[in-house]
Amino acid sequence: MPTVSYLGTDAVAKIYQALCVAYRAHRGQMRKSGEPFIVHPVEVSLLLSGLKMDAETVMSGLLHDTVEDTDLTFQQVETLFGHTVRSIVEGETKVSKLPKLAFAEYADEQAENLRQMFVAMTSDYRIIIVKLADRLHNMRTLRYMKSEKQIKISRETLDIFAPLAHRMGIWQFKSELEDTSFMYLYPQEYKRLNRRLRLHQQSFQETLEKAQDILQRQLNLDSTLQQQAYKVEVSGRTKEIYSLWHKMETKNVQNLDHIVDVVALRVVISPRDKSVEADKSELSNDSDRGVWLCYHALGLVQHLPGFVPVPTRVKDYISFPKPNGYQSLHTALILNGQTIEVQIRTSMMHQVAEYGMASHWAYTDDKRRGSNEELYSTPWLSSIKEWQNEAVSSRDFVDSVRRELLGKRVFVFLRNGKILNLARGATAIDAAFQIHTEVGLSMHGVEINGKPVPLSYELQNGDVVSILTGSGRPATDWMRYAKSRSTRSKLRSYFRDRQKESLREAGKILL
Repeated sequence: MPTVSYLGTDAVAKIYQALCVAYRAHRGQMRKSGEPFIVHPVEVSLLLSGLKMDAETVMSGLLHDTVEDTDLTFQQVETLFGHTVRSIVEGETKVSKLPKLAFAEYADEQAENLRQMFVAMTSDYRIIIVKLADRLHNMRTLRYMKSEKQIKISRETLDIFAPLAHRMGIWQFKSELEDTSFMYLYPQEYKRLNRRLRLHQQSFQETLEKAQDILQRQLNLDSTLQQQAYKVEVSGRTKEIYSLWHKMETKNVQNLDHIVDVVALRVVISPRDKSVEADKSELSNDSDRGVWLCYHALGLVQHLPGFVPVPTRVKDYISFPKPNGYQSLHTALILNGQTIEVQIRTSMMHQVAEYGMASHWAYTDDKRRGSNEELYSTPWLSSIKEWQNEAVSSRDFVDSVRRELLGKRVFVFLRNGKILNLARGATAIDAAFQIHTEVGLSMHGVEINGKPVPLSYELQNGDVVSILTGSGRPATDWMRYAKSRSTRSKLRSYFRDRQKESLREAGKILL
């Protein structure tokens, strides 16, 4: 079992045992493709080991369908493989009910299943990583399903699972889930764009290879990188087809030449470890030195001979990471009229960019894993924990998760430099309550970029927000302006408390 050898001999033995149990449990079962059913859990576990997940997750991948589709029980799973594997398989079994959902109108029971899935995910996000691997392999074999089933599953994938993979930073899964869903949902658009890309393929490839060769040679000649980096690797890629189509649709652009990142170069820098300069196997993956080398490389890229830089196209995701932990420097160059995006990152940043939350397990050294806890933290899941105790319908809960946690984001600054990460469409009221409930309750005004604005102002990326507090008190019309479920919940609680106080005062007067 070479694909899981990174986990060590003892773990491999347990995984082999899980494989044997899964094989016996699924014996005689077949898939729509005509293959033995065991092929599916094996493929899922291979996807998980490709992410370098821990042994419990890989075992859960092998066992994820056993309780639902065979006579095996959760108690037996726990007895054989421990509580963690049981909890992941149990959470995965709840998730498996999701494909019965019809997104146009949630049935209450189905929405409750989805609520349970999201709540289970907050306790252990490995549940959803197993589900994403499960969904990805199902998408790879979707051609064996009936047409209406293909469309239904693809719509679910594009609405829920691809955004989840994106939010968790698992880029490999996200791209394939989107592209495969796109192929089934919009077959004509897929074929048309694919045909256009093939016509440009030779031009794109020639530009990419030439740019890659020039950039690699230039970086190899730099004395600073020679001394302080163990390896500098340049690779090229063309943009994924769904992502490209979506950008063309949203920007109303039909000319491929007007899309900046159709072709892109990626620079991955592996800094040397100060304490063990001679040992090439030791890398300081997320050190200050690595960050400094990224900015140094950016300077070299922008002065590359024969290229025209696009200075307005610099994006700094190292200083301002994306919510899923993604860090990189983005810039753009023009070569022979073709715009090329260049991404610059350290080897550790690259690990996070490719595997997201799963990359927590990519380094088995406990010291390193512990030192990067904040990088892999998932504060966006905390909202689900807050919402689960609210007395709201499961349907509202599901809609809130899709809109506020899996939807587009807006980033604003506070005066002290702190960044707030909110759902797109959030207002100044939402920003105040996200800072702290007391800030929201005592707010009497707000300034955006130094100018007074109404409390209903919709926040834009890059706004500098200043909340004015003091003698302010919430008014009932704030409920109309609050877009976040968390904000509305806090306002409802405040108004209920005020109403109780009023009733008590009225009772005292009557007495």
